Amino acid sequence: MKIIFAGGGTGGHLMAGLSAAEEILSRFHEAEIVFFGSDRKLEKRCVEQKGFRYRQVRAKKWGKSIQQIITCIGSTVLGIFDSLFAVRNFNPDIVVGLGGYVSVAPVIAAKLLGIPSVLLEQNVIPGKANRFLSRWVDEVYCHWRGSLKWFTQAKVVRVTGTPIRKDILSSKKMRSVEKFGLSASKKTILITGGSQGAQAINETFLRCLPKLESLHNDLQIIHCTGEYGYETAKAAYKQTKIEAFVCSYLDDMGAAFSMADIILCRAGATTIAEITALGIPAILIPYPYAADNHQYWNAMELVSNGGGYLLQQLDVTPEKIMELIADILDNEEKYDRMRMLNKRMGIPNASSNVVDNICRLIGLKSAQIALIAG
Repeated sequence: MKIIFAGGGTGGHLMAGLSAAEEILSRFHEAEIVFFGSDRKLEKRCVEQKGFRYRQVRAKKWGKSIQQIITCIGSTVLGIFDSLFAVRNFNPDIVVGLGGYVSVAPVIAAKLLGIPSVLLEQNVIPGKANRFLSRWVDEVYCHWRGSLKWFTQAKVVRVTGTPIRKDILSSKKMRSVEKFGLSASKKTILITGGSQGAQAINETFLRCLPKLESLHNDLQIIHCTGEYGYETAKAAYKQTKIEAFVCSYLDDMGAAFSMADIILCRAGATTIAEITALGIPAILIPYPYAADNHQYWNAMELVSNGGGYLLQQLDVTPEKIMELIADILDNEEKYDRMRMLNKRMGIPNASSNVVDNICRLIGLKSAQIALIAG
């Protein structure tokens, strides 16, 4: 089996692809997998750390000015020519678009070469690239039923869930306690802004630390700051008695999730898929500048189901965060209900669902295929 995963620009797109790639390798050990991605060094590092090949695609985001639009179109045309050569040379069985502007050229190249292709869509409101590409691919695999209305021009749309990395689902709390040097008995708050961090979340939460200090015997924190907030956060935690593990980026998010009693984070689609699969109560602060405000709508799916709270970034204050943390952690019955409701939403077998459908589409048989999703 030979497969190309194409997409990127955000960690969520990439992680869904890595999760599906892991599932493919678990079934087809000799599978050849290549990721076509952006020029972001973090994406290249994540892919190569997992043992997969990485190839940069020439691509630019769609802009608002005429100059940006012309640049995007020119870059995409050149990217299609590059991708035609690269895809034909690799000769894959299928190309999987992961979303984002980087996916456009390789998926179009697959169509021109007569190679099967599919899209993965993690958000409630699909991105522009996937909306555009949906008419050209063989099938679309999405996470939310609410996404179906956006893909009226697609041939086939299936609700499979968003592929989740195996380490997210398999990490054990006691092993993670040792990794972070924290306590197994204390409640753990996990703060993360996604692969790039979130300064608004970092700055506001650090202002909560004096108020949390009285709880240092019962509470600890794992804080993934992103590159630009790390030094400030590290210094702030040194001034408190609160046990904390602070990092700019964490390769093993599964370990952090296994310890988390509550998570304070953005509302990226892959993050929502992960925390619902595990049943972690959440305080979600959607990124307000995301295309089509899609993080808000992702968050609303979880919040309307009762698994967490939504705070608009303009409304975030230390007092409000403290209020919501207390509301979740001080009420055991409510906490357990939130965990249960999130787990009911989760689709932990999404990787299997996606790969089952890919195998069916390209006619591959696998003894491990037990379910054809959708």
